[in-house]
Amino acid sequence: MLKLLIADDETDTSNAIRRTIPWIDYDILLCSEATNGKEAIEIIEAEHPDIALLDVRMPLLDGLGVVKYIHDKQLNVRTIILSGYDEFSYAQTALKYGVSDYLLKPCRMEDIISSINNCKKMLLQDLEHQNLLRGIGQPFFDDLVDLAQDSPAFTDAQYMQFETQKKRLLEFIGAGDSRKSQELLQNIFQSIEAYPRTKNIIINHFLSLMLDVMKLCKDCSLSIPSELYALIDYKQMACFTTLKDLEKITDAVISQIVDSIRIKSEKSVSVRAAVDYIHQHYSETIDLNVLAGHIHITPAYLSLIFKVQTGVNFLDYLTQYRIEQACRLLKETGLKNYEIAYETGFRDEKYFSTVFKKATGMTPSKYRKIYS
Repeated sequence: MLKLLIADDETDTSNAIRRTIPWIDYDILLCSEATNGKEAIEIIEAEHPDIALLDVRMPLLDGLGVVKYIHDKQLNVRTIILSGYDEFSYAQTALKYGVSDYLLKPCRMEDIISSINNCKKMLLQDLEHQNLLRGIGQPFFDDLVDLAQDSPAFTDAQYMQFETQKKRLLEFIGAGDSRKSQELLQNIFQSIEAYPRTKNIIINHFLSLMLDVMKLCKDCSLSIPSELYALIDYKQMACFTTLKDLEKITDAVISQIVDSIRIKSEKSVSVRAAVDYIHQHYSETIDLNVLAGHIHITPAYLSLIFKVQTGVNFLDYLTQYRIEQACRLLKETGLKNYEIAYETGFRDEKYFSTVFKKATGMTPSKYRKIYS
């Protein structure tokens, strides 16, 4: 049974969550409740909950502060943020620190249950992966022969190189770029060969890459290739006798995922729906979560396919369209600058002028003088 912590300074909210949901039916033990972030951290340290449901605004320390603490301490606690503020900056910070979900108040109990169930799945996967890594104890790459079994782990520089390569590879896969993905994968395997260490360490690094690729598939709502499961299964991996064999099957799996992402993004109507929404609501406050909710896909997937199809990220596209509309209003109307700023979704005239000058090379007043 998994343990849940609820932290919210609004007692009505925490009481409703505690009483309305039959936690025992979901195999969840409500271990404790907190009314501020400092108390939440004390409970986390003392009772070690598996999941923390955190209000974003709390006294002493807010929910994001608790999430940062969990992230920095590398605690195995899945976090869900509850927020009454539909602000992209909150969601952006939450995502930075690895929250599992970000729910806007008032949220339905079924949304909370769904998020809790997702956390349960993630925790079970984490446990499986930990067991898998513990189970890797026998040698099975013949071409690594007897590299000194007492040799140290990767140095910090080698580890950082691997992490950088992994991050870039995931970006190329997500962008549907087959050529760059293939080239970088070759570089990764060359790095593995260039810095030989114990077989266990090499496999641990490779598994971390494959698990991130699997997460990318889930973020993109793609079915996971059966071959990918084989690459995170110890018994299956024991069948490989050389790094070349492993590289070959890995390349085939990643190529398949890249093709699926590219085909799906080409056929997707989601980006067209997102663009239409921006064109109709650019004068309003829009963030990625609002937009994703409107077209019923996850923010992570929308961000991915939006850049693939338009060539720019969501925020750059929104800003560019707002500037285009500002140019039109400067040429065609007599509205004052602050009025145009408001009409095009900029709530601060100075910020509007700064963004406008960066985009056009001139101030709004100069643009009006030249083109009106």
